[in-house]
Amino acid sequence: MAIAKIIRVFIAGPVDRQAQTLRFLQQLGVLHVEPASEQAVEFEQKYNDLLSRVKKIDQLIASLKRFRSTEEFPFNPAPDDELAAYVEGRLFELQELESRQAALKRLREELLPWGDFEPAQISTLQEHGLVIQRYRMDKKNWEAFQPPENVLLEVVSAKYEVLLFTVAQDDTLEIAQANPLSLPEFSLSQTEAELDRVGEKIKSLHDVLRSVAPRIDVLKEQLTEHLNEASYTESMATAYKDTDLFALQGWIPQSERPTFQKKLESASLPLQVDFRDPVETEEAPVLLRNNWFIQRIEPLLKLYGIPKYRHLDPSYLFAPFMVLFFGICLSDAGYGVLLFVIAHWLGKKLGDKVEGLPLVIGLCKLFALAAVVVGLSTGSIFGYSFQNRGWILMDIDVDFGNPMLLFYLSLGLGVVHLSLSYVMGILQTLYFHIKMQKLGLLFVLWGGVLLIVKATWFAEPSSPLQAPAHFGGIIFLSAGLLLTLLFPNDSKKWGPRLGLGLWNIYGLTGLIGDFLSYARLFGLGIATSAIASVMNQLAGMAVESLNPVIGIPMAIIIITVGHSFNLALALLGSTVHSARLHFVEAFKNFFEGGGVEYKPFQIKRGSS
Repeated sequence: MAIAKIIRVFIAGPVDRQAQTLRFLQQLGVLHVEPASEQAVEFEQKYNDLLSRVKKIDQLIASLKRFRSTEEFPFNPAPDDELAAYVEGRLFELQELESRQAALKRLREELLPWGDFEPAQISTLQEHGLVIQRYRMDKKNWEAFQPPENVLLEVVSAKYEVLLFTVAQDDTLEIAQANPLSLPEFSLSQTEAELDRVGEKIKSLHDVLRSVAPRIDVLKEQLTEHLNEASYTESMATAYKDTDLFALQGWIPQSERPTFQKKLESASLPLQVDFRDPVETEEAPVLLRNNWFIQRIEPLLKLYGIPKYRHLDPSYLFAPFMVLFFGICLSDAGYGVLLFVIAHWLGKKLGDKVEGLPLVIGLCKLFALAAVVVGLSTGSIFGYSFQNRGWILMDIDVDFGNPMLLFYLSLGLGVVHLSLSYVMGILQTLYFHIKMQKLGLLFVLWGGVLLIVKATWFAEPSSPLQAPAHFGGIIFLSAGLLLTLLFPNDSKKWGPRLGLGLWNIYGLTGLIGDFLSYARLFGLGIATSAIASVMNQLAGMAVESLNPVIGIPMAIIIITVGHSFNLALALLGSTVHSARLHFVEAFKNFFEGGGVEYKPFQIKRGSS
């Protein structure tokens, strides 16, 4: 069974053994804790402080990763328990210095047109009655500007705007067309000297942080410890307790019950433990237990939602069709091999460093294998046009084969896919009128398809399948329309009920859109092969039209860039459109989502 059976657990015991019990349950790691009371104020504050600390350490780890280096630096002796505070202090100091450096660079750019002058000397001149003032003026205003009398005026730059200064004996001088500039705090030489000093400090701090970077695992261990403490505090806060007793409730998989009971007994804790199945009003958490193939698709499914506990697991519909649809969209054996190699390399390099990545890598490998199978079946390997095509199972080449075969295959898969989604909707719902609605949609789909098949392949009266296809299509279509008319809801008032049924019949036009949406498999599959073939032709034209010295390198560039672009575009389109056929066309017929994922209260071990 894909969704594991879950049972409810109630635990009660003396309040003085609450902390010991929770530590034991955290070590056991199978109980999905459900809050039994509101968080106490003191626990809530401690929990929020722990989460803040976790966030801070996570930010420190991310910042420290920038300073990893292959060079060897002296070991930093900061104690483990003070390492986070030490790194935080050095990063804050670095941030302050970098802000100071940026401000000094702006000041230097501002001072460069004016040259190097000492602010102290200007102050001395002002003490002797000579007032020096700097101005900035637009070029348009400068063209019509008339300098005031008895004032020494000097232009220092007129590149983008006019920069000038005046020397006067009157400190009330005003130039209406110009913006006065305040005198700088430092001279140009002082600014450059300060920049050098700050740069040296930044370099020194970089070396310090590089010496700490090898100890990043210490911070990761502290992060994991704080996460576990936060989880423990949250459970402590939500457990019910009074002066004598505490109580805890949660869920465990039924298969874990014998082991759970045995370990509780061996712990010799004075606890009362009761088990029962979930009642109808309870929504138990969902634990998916699938085989290796289905597990590969679960990360993508969880992006859409978690099924409810009593509903069907969509993985068994989603996994095989998602892989098949991706293979048809990519439809090139060469691209499939490249994708497999890239996924394998990423798995070797990062698989044990990123949580959940191995499942994603496994999914990519399945996608790659599907693309290889479809590509070999249709004769597409990097878009190469083979002359001997007898080995091709389904030749869809525009020049040598029949691309409509892929079109018919895409729509045929659409019929199967939609039919299975309607059947799952019928099996999942508890309401009779909804079962009839889904059955009506299924019959309308089959009836319409049979009539299309008859008109396309068995239109001749002499065809032995003409009559079965015709009458079968009429029967299914009529039955589907009747069910849609009669079962729009479970109301006992037949007037409004039939009126709503007529409206639902009009709504069946949406089924045409759902059905034709599967033609995107054909479009993407043909497009990938066609673009690959065009890149090959362009490379061949470059070799033929240019001399070998230029033509061959140009052809290599066209092949590399063209196929890389086509592969990237095909990967994106294959993933998005294959997922869309599930999330938009199929899942709406049965999948509701809204389930709660099973998350056991356990000690997190961390990752490298």
